Amino acid sequence: MQDPIRLCVIDDIRSVVEGLTAISWTDYGISLRGTSSNGSDGLELVARVKPDLVITDIRMPKMDGLTMLRHLLETNHHCKVILISGYADFEYAQQAVHLGAYEFVVKPFTEEELLGVVLRAKAQILEERSKLQNHHLMETKLRESMPVLRQEYLSMLVHHRTPWEHASERWDFLGIDLERQGFTVMLIEIDRFREQVAELSIREIELIRFSLQNIVEETIRPYSKCVVIRAKNNRFLALLNESDIGDATLIAESCCRNIEKYTKYTVSIGVSGTVGQIHQLPDAYREAERALAYHIFSEGNAAIGIGDLPETGSQSPLSLERKDELLLALRTGNGDRAVELLGSISSQLQGLPSPPHPDYLLSLYDELAASVIRALYELAPFAEIQPLIARYQSMRGTTGMPLSRLEQQLSQLCREGACVVGSNTLSESQKIIYRSLEFIQSRLGEEVTLIECAAHVHLSVSYYSSLFKKVTGMTVTQYVNQERIRLAKTLLVEGRSVQEVSVAVGYEERRYFSEMFKRITGMTPTEFRSDYYPDSTEEAESTKS
Repeated sequence: MQDPIRLCVIDDIRSVVEGLTAISWTDYGISLRGTSSNGSDGLELVARVKPDLVITDIRMPKMDGLTMLRHLLETNHHCKVILISGYADFEYAQQAVHLGAYEFVVKPFTEEELLGVVLRAKAQILEERSKLQNHHLMETKLRESMPVLRQEYLSMLVHHRTPWEHASERWDFLGIDLERQGFTVMLIEIDRFREQVAELSIREIELIRFSLQNIVEETIRPYSKCVVIRAKNNRFLALLNESDIGDATLIAESCCRNIEKYTKYTVSIGVSGTVGQIHQLPDAYREAERALAYHIFSEGNAAIGIGDLPETGSQSPLSLERKDELLLALRTGNGDRAVELLGSISSQLQGLPSPPHPDYLLSLYDELAASVIRALYELAPFAEIQPLIARYQSMRGTTGMPLSRLEQQLSQLCREGACVVGSNTLSESQKIIYRSLEFIQSRLGEEVTLIECAAHVHLSVSYYSSLFKKVTGMTVTQYVNQERIRLAKTLLVEGRSVQEVSVAVGYEERRYFSEMFKRITGMTPTEFRSDYYPDSTEEAESTKS
């Protein structure tokens, strides 16, 4: 409901004042707030009451209406003034309108005539009041939305290369409290955030994020001007100017310590180098993102600067040498063996002289997990295996997960998946033969005899040979040759010489290896490798010469 229009009446003629005060102003949404009999007292009344509307005579003692009007205009009081005048003062009243009076009414006038002018003035006052309220509302909304606008603007600057001449206007309008050159970007990720807040309400999650953002801001500000914004549900981005400390990683480490001290959470932080100008912010952001990615090798609660990372050139190719053995262990339902092989693969990947790029390493684990998932779908009932796979995939969608946690989840999938496979699909004869396949896989570089294979699973040679053919569809010799050639392909693609590959897969004579390779693949080892390395100049095998 709108406030009533405030009215003051100023006239030295008592009958006029009495007549005007007798009108039922409240019926028209108008509140009479006071009267005065002269211009000087009237001006004091107006200053005290601050009316929306004044009805005054144009001629009064002490101060006439025209002089009072000038004083009102000088003090910028935005009330409407309706002047009462006689015929003799008509030109005088017109001058008053030019000065800023709303309207004048000529004596004698009826109540209806005066009300008509007053109600028109009221309508204009309400319109102006509405515009002013809308203006104030817009100003309030703008103030409230400033944090969001600043966040969107800074997010744009760190993702899109923007020259200062294009950035400056909004920078000033949004009141960004940063120097305009010399920037470092910190990308801050809450460790294991998704699993820690899974049971919390939206309000509780917002309070956590708000408190962590405040701790980061309060930690940085003693060292540097900064702005901290939200980047994702579990991430913040801090943009700060160069500090006296010099190394922003030290400031980031202070953020880690304070968050651990004052909350039950920890964060991982990637810190960029310093860039000079606004348009270089995307470069700094990519550096911070790259540094943050290396937290896959940590357990979190630490800061890594771009200068701490190993020098990178092209990534040397890595292969999952024991992946097929792992899949075979799943087929046999041997969860313990699958987990053991997964640990072996992990040791191979992590035992390198310098760690591979995190994205490259994750792609290898994703490749391994995809092979495991495909195998489980093929080997076990969908209804039993799907919950295990869904749990792993949900976990894998969590950003910032350390490698140790990823390996743990994949091991759990392999162990539980193998258990489901073993309890549903394998006959005793299949289990026996699959167990012997693991033995064969472990000895591809050695001489493997039928007698040794049968002895490994405690069967006679003849029964084992028959059972092997029944389960796999091939003889032991055919299987061994097939697996050796499969391994040989991998080694050739890695760039090893034909002679090295021949020995590595159990063929002492290179010629015999080349003949076997061509019989199975339709091409010689050198021809096969030339598809990957067309400039290779290795001497052709003796079978071709």
